Amino acid sequence: MVQHIWSVRSMALGAAALGLSGLGAAAQAQGVEHHYTAEQFEGFSANMKEGLSNVTIPTGPGAVVISVRRDRDGEVEVHKKMADLITARKGAAQIRVGGTAEGQRQTAPDEFRGGKQVGGKVYDLKPGDTIYIAPGQPHQMLVKKGAEFRYMAVKFGPTP
Repeated sequence: MVQHIWSVRSMALGAAALGLSGLGAAAQAQGVEHHYTAEQFEGFSANMKEGLSNVTIPTGPGAVVISVRRDRDGEVEVHKKMADLITARKGAAQIRVGGTAEGQRQTAPDEFRGGKQVGGKVYDLKPGDTIYIAPGQPHQMLVKKGAEFRYMAVKFGPTP
């Protein structure tokens, strides 16, 4: 089980350590380029339904980028083959990582949600903080009642 939490200042080092620079190179090699202003990025998660708004942002192969806005706790999640790199953008929340997940339902191949998370470690997240969650680790975003939390999640598979 590997988790890391960084401030935005150490993101470049963290990205290099995780091999993320190769994902950007792969996207550039295939001519995939996308630029978004801060206003556009903020607008991606404008419309909420049942406490959640998320929009998948186009990337190169091997990665998924999601802009997320929550005003309540998320479900317990387990991604068997994908890691998560989550960066807090606005507001504050906590994320519980690790332990075991019980009673989940499969939502897609190698993807599970719901149920109950037993154990794990809780991390505080504020704007600029980033946490890496290894494949197979249960995790759940926890948002205080009446609060709102916005973050960006990058999902990617193992690198060779």
